[in-house]
Amino acid sequence: MEKRVVTFASVLQNPIYANRDMLYALVPSTGLVHRTEQKNELIMELAPILLNSAVSCVFVYGNPGTGKTAVITQLIDELTTEAKTRKVGLIKAYVNCSENRTETTIIVDILSQVNPDKTYPRVGWTRAKAISEFVKVTAELKTNIIVVLDEVDYALKESGDDIIYRLSRINDKVESKVSTILISNDVRVADYIKPRTQSTLGRVKVVFSPYSAEELTDIMKDRVKYAFNKDVVSEQIIQKIAEIEASRGGDARKALELLDSCAKIAISKNTNKVTLDLVDEADRALEKDTIFSMVATLAKHQKLLYLAMLKSNSSNLDGGKVYKLYVEICEKQNVQPLSVRRVRTFLVEFSEVGLIKSEVTWLRSLRKKSRTITLDVDIASRKKLIKAIRDSI
Repeated sequence: MEKRVVTFASVLQNPIYANRDMLYALVPSTGLVHRTEQKNELIMELAPILLNSAVSCVFVYGNPGTGKTAVITQLIDELTTEAKTRKVGLIKAYVNCSENRTETTIIVDILSQVNPDKTYPRVGWTRAKAISEFVKVTAELKTNIIVVLDEVDYALKESGDDIIYRLSRINDKVESKVSTILISNDVRVADYIKPRTQSTLGRVKVVFSPYSAEELTDIMKDRVKYAFNKDVVSEQIIQKIAEIEASRGGDARKALELLDSCAKIAISKNTNKVTLDLVDEADRALEKDTIFSMVATLAKHQKLLYLAMLKSNSSNLDGGKVYKLYVEICEKQNVQPLSVRRVRTFLVEFSEVGLIKSEVTWLRSLRKKSRTITLDVDIASRKKLIKAIRDSI
C-alpha cells in the first residue's frame, strides 16, 4: 500500500502537541520530578558557599539520562538567588567537557565566564599562559566561584586529571573561594584519576541511579500534561514506554524521545491519538540500522579504522593493537596512516556515538593509562558492515 503523503500543513493541523518543548526542557517550568534525596545531599554540600567557604570537589555521577545535569542546573540557580538575597558574592561557570577536553580549553572557557569583560581566544594559548591568567583573575576577583565540569569523564580519558588537581589546589594560591562540582556519566570515573589527585579531592560522591519504571512513569506524566493535548497519550502508553526504557537502563531522555517518536508516527498516519502498536513501531524505527547509518557518515580514515576493528577476530582490543590493525589496513589500501593521537580521537568519537565501547583506566602497577575497546556487533552484521565499508572507500 502506498504511503500517505505528509505536508507541513497536515502536520500542523493534527491536534497532537500542545507544547512540544516541554518534552525536552532540561528543567521544566513545573520543576523536576524525583531526585529529592540527591537534591538534599547536594544542598547540604553546597550550603557552606553562602558562608563564604569553599567546597571541596563534589562528584556527581550516574548513567546518561538520570537527571544529573538538570538537578545541578536547578540547584546552582537556587544557590545564585540565595546568594543575591544574602549579599554573598558568587560567580558560576559551567563547562561541558565533551566539547572542552584539555586543561587549557577548560580554563579558557571558565575565564570567559568569570571574567566576561575580557575576550579570551578559543585557540592559540599555551597551557602555562592559561594557568597564569586563571590564577591572576581568581586572585583579583576575591569572591566565591563555583565551577561545574559536566561530562568530566571525557576530559579525564582524553587528557588526564591535571584540571581537577589544579582546581582542588587553587584555593591555596588565591583569595577567591573556588568550589568545584564534577559530573560524570561513567560511574567508574575514579579509575581515571591518579592517586596524587585523589588525595586532594573531597570524599563526597552523589550517585544518580537509573530511573525505575515507576519514576519514569511519573516523569512522563508530568511532561505529557503540558506537551500534548488531552487524551492523546493514555496512562497505558506511558507505562509501556516506562517499562521498556527502565529495562534498558532507566534513561529519561530516551523515554521522552520514544514518546515523541510515537507522536510523530501518529501524525504521519493522520490519527490524533498514540496507540500501543505505535509504541512498538516507534521503538523499532529508532533502533533500526543505527550502526549502519552512522558508519555511512564516517570519513575515509574513520571507516578504515572501524574496518580494521571489524576484521579482527577479537571482540576485545587494546589501543595499541587497534592502531597496528589500522596501519595494516592503510598499507593494503595504499593510504598514508594518520597519527596515533588522531586515531585516539576517532576512538573517543566512536565511543560517544555507540559504535564501540571504550574504557580508559589508570594502571597503577604500570603507572600509565590503558584503553580497552569492545565491539558488540554480531557476526552477520559484522560481515554486512565490512562489505558496506569496502564498497564506500
